[in-house]
Amino acid sequence: MDRTFLVRPRWLRGALRKGVYPYYWLTAPLRPLPSALIIGTMKGGTSTLNAWLRYHPQVMFSAIKEVHFFDEQFDRGERWYRTYFPLWERWLGGRCALEATPAYLYRAPQVAARMHGLVPEARLILLLRNPVSRAISHYGHQVQRGVEQRSPAEALMSSDPSGQGKPNHYKWRGLYAEQIQQVLRFYPLEQLLVLRSEDFFADPEDAYAQVQRFLGLDPQPLPSASAAENVGRAKAEIPMEVKQHLETFYRGPNQQLQGLLPEFPIWSERFSG
Repeated sequence: MDRTFLVRPRWLRGALRKGVYPYYWLTAPLRPLPSALIIGTMKGGTSTLNAWLRYHPQVMFSAIKEVHFFDEQFDRGERWYRTYFPLWERWLGGRCALEATPAYLYRAPQVAARMHGLVPEARLILLLRNPVSRAISHYGHQVQRGVEQRSPAEALMSSDPSGQGKPNHYKWRGLYAEQIQQVLRFYPLEQLLVLRSEDFFADPEDAYAQVQRFLGLDPQPLPSASAAENVGRAKAEIPMEVKQHLETFYRGPNQQLQGLLPEFPIWSERFSG
């Protein structure tokens, strides 16, 4: 039996090996790379901002919110990454291709060089939440998901809660200055927009206007469906000793952040909820 008709061309074998449909693989070179990325932070409002920007007619957003290309999928290559971005919108008024993966900031030592190598002109948006509140919210979220059974003290007060030499991710994600310093090794400060999550939700119209100016978009009103997503939903009873421990832990890092970004209004040490 002649089986030559079963032989797949190289482009099709490559597409299937990378786990994408042939149409997206074939058209990938015509698709844009992101011109802007929301890189942090988890539990800081990134889902809300991403949802708002999806209403903007000039934003070409990725097929899913968190592609995780620069931290988890980098070996799949640029062509695979491009398949996540739209094909036709760039000729229909699209001005800004956007991806949002808040883990990129936390993993900046690994991610920043990769990002700069592929999208050196990209604009980066950072939403920074009070690290005490962020850590507690992260813990509550994991409890709600059923993947965290430890007490707040066990999970939030140890430097290595796993006992296996691993960092405490609840706490270390809030070391913003160290992470931003890694980003600034490759990107000038002018390409970063750093917003406090608390201000972002206190005055969403102003925050949305800042983001649009930063991305060079024509101003649009705040979408009517502008309720906060993913922030403050997961609640957990946290003993005061845990809150005080976190406030002490972040005192130095917050001062470091203030030195790095003098115009950024750091949080008071008093736990804000």
